[in-house]
Amino acid sequence: MAGQAALGSSMSWNRFKSVALYATAGIGLLLLLLGLLFAVEQMRTQAEAGAVLSALFSQGVLHDLDKWGAGRTVEIVIQRNPTCRTCPGDGSWFDRQSWFAPSWRSRGSELSDAWFARSSRITRASFFLNSVFSTDVSTDLRLPSGARAIFVDPKDLGTKTSDLEARFPNNLGYFVVSHVGLNLNKTEALLYVDHFCGGLCGGGEYVLMRKVDGVWHVVDHHGTWVS
Repeated sequence: MAGQAALGSSMSWNRFKSVALYATAGIGLLLLLLGLLFAVEQMRTQAEAGAVLSALFSQGVLHDLDKWGAGRTVEIVIQRNPTCRTCPGDGSWFDRQSWFAPSWRSRGSELSDAWFARSSRITRASFFLNSVFSTDVSTDLRLPSGARAIFVDPKDLGTKTSDLEARFPNNLGYFVVSHVGLNLNKTEALLYVDHFCGGLCGGGEYVLMRKVDGVWHVVDHHGTWVS
């Protein structure tokens, strides 16, 4: 009897190990598939973000590029790892206006304001989560002939306007761009842009864009500060 009990216990243990092994393998396979899907989605999002930013700068900044003189290559300087470089962090007016200045809790509460109801909740959630889990903004932009995009680290901008002019003589100031929030079918985009154009020149705004017939268009702006 003791032998039969020991045999039964051994069989139960072997069965448990088999079940645990198959369960572990199944979970590992599921995680692998989820990782692949996430990677594919990130590539799609990255490509779409490039199209969004290309349309934003082409339509909103470079729309009259042909009037600026032949032979000049206009430089769109965009800061990677977006931060509020000019926010004093003392609760001042500007420190409360730029998307990059408030705390994450404050940023989340901003998205409940009336203007953001023009975008879907999925778009707003994507905009917020992309900003939380990723910092480096860099993608391929397709701009009109005579313009090029340059992504730089904050330290490359220097501390004075003359530093920027010396390194990028044909700049239009520099832009600090958030990550792009997208809806599920990639037809709506939400992002935030700060533009610093030297001295007291600058401004910040949220931008809502939609894709129509395969082309992204700016449909609305929501300004937060201007100087």
